[in-house]
Amino acid sequence: MKKSFLLLVILFIYQTLYSQMENNTYELNSLDHNFLTEDVKKIIDQNIEGKQTVFLGESVHSSGSDFLAKTEFVKYLVTEYGYKDIVFEADFISLLFIHNKRNLPNIWKESEQCKELMAFLKDNNVTIWGFDIQMGGDAHFVFPKKIKEFLSTNDIEVDEKFLNLTNTFLLNTSKARKVLSKSDIDFLNSYITALLQNEKVKTEKQWTRILESYKADIKLKYTDRGQSVPRLNPTRDTEMAKNLDFIVKQNPDKKFIVWLANAHMSKCNYEYMKGLTMGHQFRELNPNTSYHIAFGSVNRYSRDVKEKTIVTASKNNNNILYYLPSIHKNHFLDSKSVLSEFRNKGYDDSSIFNLYNIYSKKTDVSERDLLNLFDALVFIGEDWIEVSYEK
Repeated sequence: MKKSFLLLVILFIYQTLYSQMENNTYELNSLDHNFLTEDVKKIIDQNIEGKQTVFLGESVHSSGSDFLAKTEFVKYLVTEYGYKDIVFEADFISLLFIHNKRNLPNIWKESEQCKELMAFLKDNNVTIWGFDIQMGGDAHFVFPKKIKEFLSTNDIEVDEKFLNLTNTFLLNTSKARKVLSKSDIDFLNSYITALLQNEKVKTEKQWTRILESYKADIKLKYTDRGQSVPRLNPTRDTEMAKNLDFIVKQNPDKKFIVWLANAHMSKCNYEYMKGLTMGHQFRELNPNTSYHIAFGSVNRYSRDVKEKTIVTASKNNNNILYYLPSIHKNHFLDSKSVLSEFRNKGYDDSSIFNLYNIYSKKTDVSERDLLNLFDALVFIGEDWIEVSYEK
């Protein structure tokens, strides 16, 4: 009798949970035909009200399927709600001065899957920004030039050694340890520290943030070079959150789309994120101002997971795929509207959103409360498309 009652209770729980998921899951159209449905638009409309920033994640930077899906969200946010600024996981300093797509990584500015996005941004006068501490693009000439102008204008002595070493660093960020000595790096760090303590610099929020971001990039590329990924992430994510915070705070009347990896924009600060807590830290600085949508391709088995694994996962009620009407169609899950008792349940995400065994095959993901990490999840059930561009 007790056993039968327990089974009924378990059955009731799963039926209730399934119903909760079903009522908050909406089918999307195909990527090449009006991807966003009216039902999904209504959910977005409700959830972005009063939000200055909308985060659009991607599982991996090689997922063209994610790019195509995110582009449709960008188009809707720009045309219907006036999000006229977009911030990429790209060079903060270069894009602060030159809002041009040439300062973006090739995976976005050159890829076939982002061609429509780039044309749309240009045609609709959407301003491009970046928040990453890792410098590239125009940084090697724009940063030394701009900082020299700033220091000279404020009657702060400009040390040519600082400018020369900065130029060397920017031209060799991937091999900084080979071209710069420890004494060179010590000099750069000491000089930046001194500048940050200068009273005139302190009054300039932009240059304070630029110098702090630059100092963090030196740490990432030189001091921490060769360290394990979990050791690198806290430095990068903390400063990326501050860079994005600076951009939105300096432009309070603007609304921003944030284009980045799912892992960076996760709202959690849990140990298993291995320091990838940019999203959490940004929310701490800007409570209740952001909306986070994660994107992932269900059938990305050509890279990480075999097809039979996906099918098996969809039959397991501990897996998020179990609650999708179909693993071969596109869906939008409004996780924000799922009751907290179900959001707090652990789900195995099968690496769809690249939060699965990120850095260790020993990572236990069976208790991951996936629905708490993001406000919405977009499942792309169509065949996975890998990013393609001329290299």
